Amino acid sequence: MQKLLSTHEIQLIEASTSEGMVVHLKFKDGREFDLDLSPDLKPLYGPLVDPLRDPSCFAQMEIKHGTLVFPTGLDYGQDILRIWCENGGVTDQEGTDKLAALYLPYKELSLQIA
Repeated sequence: MQKLLSTHEIQLIEASTSEGMVVHLKFKDGREFDLDLSPDLKPLYGPLVDPLRDPSCFAQMEIKHGTLVFPTGLDYGQDILRIWCENGGVTDQEGTDKLAALYLPYKELSLQIA
């Protein structure tokens, strides 16, 4: 059974750092999560990721149009963050794709009802 992924529900409204590469995320529906991004970031290297190993750089994240954006330009969409939060944490691309397939986008649901 597919879950509803409503844009309203998953709107990311606050983000802050905790320890290491853990971010505290708050969504518009009031739900809050701590999400460790290190499984996604640690295996990666390059100009978008390397500076984020410095906690002061990592902490400079901000939310732009519901997207978690780091000062290097690396970003995470609110939908993927919410899916990871609701399903136990960051997964690899294959795992993320499988999790995302469990969700029915709100827009798609509206089209099916009409």
